[in-house]
Amino acid sequence: MKNIIQVAMVIFTTLTVGGAFGAEQHDLAKIKNAATDIVEQYNKLGWFSGTVLIAKDGKVFHRQQVGMQSQTLGVKNTANTRYNIGSIMKAFTAVLVLQQVQSGHLKTTDTLDKFKLGFTDPDTAKITIEHLLSHRSGLPDIFNAQYRENPLAYETVTQRLHLLLDTTLLFQPGTQKKYSNYGYVVLGAILEKVTGQSFETLLNDNIFSPAKLVNSSFKPLTNLPQQSTRYTYLYNNSLKEVGITEHPGPDGGIESSVDDIHQFVRALFYRDDLLNRTLPKNRSFFKMDQDSWRSYGGGSGVSAAVEVDLKRGYEIVVLANSDNLVAEFISQRILTFINTGEYSEIKPKASNFAYQYYQTQHPEPSFSFFKEAYQKAGYSTFIGKILNQLAMELITEHRWKEAFDALNYLQLLYPQAPQVYDSLSFAYFKKEEYQEARLTFEKAKALSPNFKSDYSANDYQND
Repeated sequence: MKNIIQVAMVIFTTLTVGGAFGAEQHDLAKIKNAATDIVEQYNKLGWFSGTVLIAKDGKVFHRQQVGMQSQTLGVKNTANTRYNIGSIMKAFTAVLVLQQVQSGHLKTTDTLDKFKLGFTDPDTAKITIEHLLSHRSGLPDIFNAQYRENPLAYETVTQRLHLLLDTTLLFQPGTQKKYSNYGYVVLGAILEKVTGQSFETLLNDNIFSPAKLVNSSFKPLTNLPQQSTRYTYLYNNSLKEVGITEHPGPDGGIESSVDDIHQFVRALFYRDDLLNRTLPKNRSFFKMDQDSWRSYGGGSGVSAAVEVDLKRGYEIVVLANSDNLVAEFISQRILTFINTGEYSEIKPKASNFAYQYYQTQHPEPSFSFFKEAYQKAGYSTFIGKILNQLAMELITEHRWKEAFDALNYLQLLYPQAPQVYDSLSFAYFKKEEYQEARLTFEKAKALSPNFKSDYSANDYQND
């Protein structure tokens, strides 16, 4: 009798384990099919060019790549293609900072006055390392008019730091939260000062090497066969090469592959290769005791996303050499499908929808009644942002009539917004109609006397 019971228990256990394994494999197959469908839809829109990786408990069960690594050379994206990861770089910078805290060379309570970096606003002395890490410093973002006029002029951490040394804080440190790339530039400057090493050397020695990232570098290596070229996604659903538009820094950069970013995630969350995971500060910053962690990056020709489902053991990495947030739209939908079995409808990019609407109006292209059509189509992003984004793309392509049509409609919607006249001034300036640019900007100043241009460092006062 005892033997019969033991045999029955073995059979039951085998069936149970086998059934669970079979169910899990079925789930992975469904996730893989959904991810494939999501990626293909974005690719058909002409929007996504890149590589996707999905893993369960550290084991990769899905890789997918679409689009071209180089249109000029006719090279397709592969699993090993290297992409820029944008602001995901901040996670790497945070690791370097927390390593210094862990070793006793920094404290998260250290204030900026300790490092004598050259800030002139006395309130900056109250900013702590913790404030910088959590975007609570009060420092503005780096993307002011001076930086936008020539981003490639700021190559080193020191050059980027000097850009805003004379700035006035937006608020008292610790009282509010506002995303600041510049705050991470300051962290990079602190790291270089404390260690006496370059930021690039710190990355190589303290992250790339211990985490065994074999396909990553601080700067793009154009001689490597797997290095991607960057493309911006235009209003007409096409991709245009943009090349390198700014240098990497502690706030954004690194060229890497999906497997290397996955390796970084595993080293950070599941091993002690980079940080001691028992320390509360490390666990708190990277949300190790919560259900999930995510990080996104973007820029011209750049889109990157990482989703870590700490509760269920999934990791999703999406890297693209196309832009406009496409990687995070894909990663979010994949994660939503994992959690719910569904994902939201995939629609054209909002500014592309605006351009398509414009072209369909007769007897000539027009934005008349676009606001109603935009809302009816289910878009929720602020329409002013979308029309301004479209106008900037059209200006870059010197499509003047279309750009001014978009901006004039924007002015009709928001006649009291100084930002509208700033954008109009920029359009005139790029068209080399300098006097009209100055006159138009005076309308912005009339609405808000202290208003400063987002595009011109001198408010269009000089040709």
